[in-house]
This record gives sequence, structure tokens and C-alpha cells, in this order.
Amino acid sequence: MKEKTFSEIEQEAWDQRAGYYDELFAPISIQAIPSILDGLGSLAGKRHLDVACGTGHLVAAAAQRGSTSEGIDFAHSMIKAARKNYPGQKYSLADAARLPFDAESFDAVTCAFGLSHLENPQEAVDEAFRVLAPGGRFSFTLWFGPDDGNELQAIVKEAVAEHAVRTVSLPESWTQLRWADKQRCVQLMQKAGFGRPDFQRLPIVGTFKKREDVLANIEKLSVRGKRVINSQPAAIQQRIKETILSKAEAQRTNGVIPMNWPALLATAQKPQQVGGNQDAQTS
Repeated sequence: MKEKTFSEIEQEAWDQRAGYYDELFAPISIQAIPSILDGLGSLAGKRHLDVACGTGHLVAAAAQRGSTSEGIDFAHSMIKAARKNYPGQKYSLADAARLPFDAESFDAVTCAFGLSHLENPQEAVDEAFRVLAPGGRFSFTLWFGPDDGNELQAIVKEAVAEHAVRTVSLPESWTQLRWADKQRCVQLMQKAGFGRPDFQRLPIVGTFKKREDVLANIEKLSVRGKRVINSQPAAIQQRIKETILSKAEAQRTNGVIPMNWPALLATAQKPQQVGGNQDAQTS
């Protein structure tokens, strides 16, 4: 039987996760929306596309700023949820690497936390460039990892290190853009033809009333983290989960568990004249 690709695994996973997303994770991810839209400039009268739109929140927020916005996602259940959340907006099933739109048909393109779920993120960035009109802006976000301030991922990393008896190495296609990396972002943008991106660190915080919801973000919403934990024997898996719960509870303050969950926002502009001189810096 042919082994599934990372993109196929991600697509299947997110088709199963739409029912959990708004309850468990949207309160965290939507914190990035104002900054994403601010970086695009005025959206009044502009045409905007949100790639990997999930349950539709960014599209609706952009429309409130005066744009004609629509979203695409590769997961049927996400599109269904987006249409239910915002019946007045347009959402379509489509592949970020093969956008069903004409060249130069949008003034702005966004991708909030979607590139890390693609096997070849360069294809998606290339497509964003293609469908943008000259002078249009592309913004995307990526989560920082356990070594750069993501407290939940740091807890998971510590718990696995304490208890794991089997070494697990995720395939390269699973990890090439797992966490925010400015150098990699510059390469992606400039290879597609964009100018050098502007970066902003977004100080996002997740707040949980129940420690079980902290663990649920790994068990119900993470593909890679869950794979690492599930690779261990059943008894070890349980110890890892108990440690995650214990470490989460130790952070409880004033009745809630706050978790720093910072993100990197990258925004770049398509040159007014494609093929002209562009900033060639890579550092």
C-alpha cells in the first residue's frame, strides 16, 4: 500500500478537526487577524483572498474593512464550517498550490498559519505571487516553536524528553516549515518574486480554564505532536500526557492557565513591475 504524503495526512486530519477548531484553537489563532490585516494597508474596495481559510474568521474580518474577500481551504469540513459561520461570505474548496484564479486578480492575499501544513510551501507562495496584482501584498503567519517562546510546545518537548523510550524523527517534508524561521521566509518570498518581507512578532497568548483543553490541543489538533507521542508504548504515552497536564496546571494563575503562543507575521509586496530590480538581501 502506497504511503500517504504529508499533505494527504494533513488534509485528512483537518477534515476531521473542524468540529474542534473553533472551540479549542480559534480563540488563539484569531488574535493574529488584526495585525495581518493592518499590514495590508487599506482594504476598502480591494479584492482579497485568504488561503487556508479554516473556519472563515479572517475573511469575515477583512470584509468588515471594506474588501471583497473570499477564502479557500483543502478541507471539506473547514469550508462547511466557514460557510455556516459566515453565510454571507464566499468559501471554496481548493488547493493552495493550484489556485483556481486568474493571474493578477487580487489586491491582497493572506495565509494565516497554513504554510506549515503544506508539503511544498514554495508552491503556495508562488501561487500567491501569481494571483496578486502588481503592488499587491501577501501576508502569512507561522507559529514560533518551543525554543522561541511557545510554552505548550515547550511543555510537550520536555514531557517527551522525560519519558520517551523510542526515538522518533519526523520526515523532512513534515518539518521544513514547522516553526517560524525568518531566513526560510525570506527565501520563500524572494524565490517567488516578492521583495524582502517585513517581519513582526505577535505576542499571542492562549488561555485555558481546564488543563484537559491544553492536552486536547495536541491530541485533537496537532498532527506532528500527536504522532511523536503515539509512537511510544501505551504506558509511556500515558506518562507523557500526565506530565503535560501536570506542567500545565503548574502555570495556573487567577483560575486560568495562560500559555504564551507567539507568532511570526511576514508581509511582502509584489513589485509594481515584475522582473525589475528587487532587494537581493538574504539575511
